[in-house]
Amino acid sequence: MMSHGEMTWADGLIPMIEPEVVAGIISRVSDIALVVSEAGVIKGFLSNPVSAIKADLKEWLDRPVQDMLTLESVPKFDARLEQFLSGSGSGNPVELNHKATAQHAEFPMRYSFHPSGKDNTILMLGSDLSLTAAMQQQLVAAQIALENDYEAQREYDLRFRVLMESSDTPTVFVSVKTGHMVNCNAAAEMLLGKPREALIDASFGLAFETGGRRDVVDRLVSAASEQTVSPIVVKSSKDARKLSLVPTLYRGTDGQMLLCKINVAGEQTRAGDQLQTQLLDLYENGVDSIVFVSDAGLILSSNDAFLKLADVTHSQSIKGRPMVDFFSRGAVDLNVMLENARRTGSMRLYATKVISEHGGERAVEISTTQLSAGNARIFAMVMRDSRRVETVQTPMQQITDVDMPSVIELIGGHSLKDIVAKSTDVVERMCIETAVKMTSNNRVAAAEMLGLSRQSLYVKLRKYGLVNKT
Repeated sequence: MMSHGEMTWADGLIPMIEPEVVAGIISRVSDIALVVSEAGVIKGFLSNPVSAIKADLKEWLDRPVQDMLTLESVPKFDARLEQFLSGSGSGNPVELNHKATAQHAEFPMRYSFHPSGKDNTILMLGSDLSLTAAMQQQLVAAQIALENDYEAQREYDLRFRVLMESSDTPTVFVSVKTGHMVNCNAAAEMLLGKPREALIDASFGLAFETGGRRDVVDRLVSAASEQTVSPIVVKSSKDARKLSLVPTLYRGTDGQMLLCKINVAGEQTRAGDQLQTQLLDLYENGVDSIVFVSDAGLILSSNDAFLKLADVTHSQSIKGRPMVDFFSRGAVDLNVMLENARRTGSMRLYATKVISEHGGERAVEISTTQLSAGNARIFAMVMRDSRRVETVQTPMQQITDVDMPSVIELIGGHSLKDIVAKSTDVVERMCIETAVKMTSNNRVAAAEMLGLSRQSLYVKLRKYGLVNKT
């Protein structure tokens, strides 16, 4: 029936619910139901059969509720129990944490207190808060991670500002999409004659006497995309000074960006700048082939002389290829040169043959030098055409001059078979000694070069007394 606009039970219409049914209802509307005395001792319990709580509630019987709670939850329980017994705040729930045991982990619960109507006992209906606690932990972890990201970002921003302001080189960041300046340092402000507020979001091309706003940006993008970055020389629109622009192209969050370093062209007369220009000119126009190789043996860059030597049309088609593809002995040649360069820093006059793209062979002498590129280790190989084979034959000739007289003396006193056997020993010793010298006493590389096993090489070294020879 309706009473004051609300549905209520009328007198005599409240259904008589059997105790077993009440127990089932209570076990399903809560995860844990405890019957406790006024002193807080557990007298009975009910648990939801589908609850995820794994605690053994039988161990809780006849024990104080405080024994089942963590330290910080005991005062909360005592205060809530006192409020309920005094009749103040009887409907307020309380959140408590049950301590972990060997059988189950710590878990949180929200309990509401209700009178049971018998023996002054109290009915505590508890709801599991494990899912809520897990969600709260995830939110806290996400907040901590977000704060850490903010701190890292602030640290990077600080480092960037310090680096930019401490640099004496005028530096400007330019958006390729818009052609506008995004950021610059104090040195760029002085060079361009405007404050930073006026430079940011201004067209970069307007600072120079060029064919248009996009002309400088397009030229910088083209120069930065090439294998060797060459400076772009322009005139300042402020005082007509010649400026040298050195671009670096990278991809930002809003598209391609240019890091552009600006130098006054007339000031590039220092010895370091002259040396850099001269070395670049030697690399591009020198007659000797120059190849830069990574520590893994992959080609990083090469000059036109090597492209001609290897019959390669374009430098981009050779970049990233294994260097062993162009050696007649493949990995043997590369391992000998790189291993010696790693040990001593360089290796001079290694003789081998370069195989072109079309299968042609050409004898070369290679000097290999180890270089540092930041944290990486690379190798520079300078190759010289050695169609004259005197250099390759020099060590062999020296050995021949020493051993051939002993062979000639056998003629007339020994049979041809014995003379040939002796000659074979001479040639074998000459080849082994030459291979050891060419590999700077690297026995593993020498064995690979001669096509022998390491054991066979050591046997022959002992045979000819070359074991202790370096």
